Amino acid sequence: MNASGSYPSDSSVPFGDHLVELLGIEPIDWGEGRSKLALTVDHRHLRNLPILHGGVTATLLDSALGVAASTVAPPDRLTVTAQLNINFIRPAFPGERLLATGRVRHAGRQSVVATGEVRCESGELVATASGTFLFTDVPKVPKVPKVPKTADDSSTSETTAREKSASDEDPA
Repeated sequence: MNASGSYPSDSSVPFGDHLVELLGIEPIDWGEGRSKLALTVDHRHLRNLPILHGGVTATLLDSALGVAASTVAPPDRLTVTAQLNINFIRPAFPGERLLATGRVRHAGRQSVVATGEVRCESGELVATASGTFLFTDVPKVPKVPKVPKTADDSSTSETTAREKSASDEDPA
């Protein structure tokens, strides 16, 4: 069993997922082809009706299945979602604490098939999912090229290509 509330430092399991952190998804337990995550539904997670947005449910399930799949990944390989099917059973409401579980059903050399579900703490089924995950190499992230300073550049720091492009589009 792993420490609740933080992702492992083991490179075979993803951690530092910014979307998971933004949504407030909590890792509870993971290892040996399984995972358990939690989410307490709050105002950030709602659609225009006072119910949990389906995209948040999908992210919770994708994360639970993905963490379970990552626990069986070969060393130095990432696990990425190739396919995800979700069945929504009932809505979740503000204040409900949801528990998402993931379990590996088959692990091959290149891929994993996993299933999972989301339930309220009371045990009511909210959604089920199945997914296929691929093992891939860690990508090399390209650096954004720097744009040379010009005479009219009054800033003291270098401007990246992305910042320059954004400022060209917004003439304010």
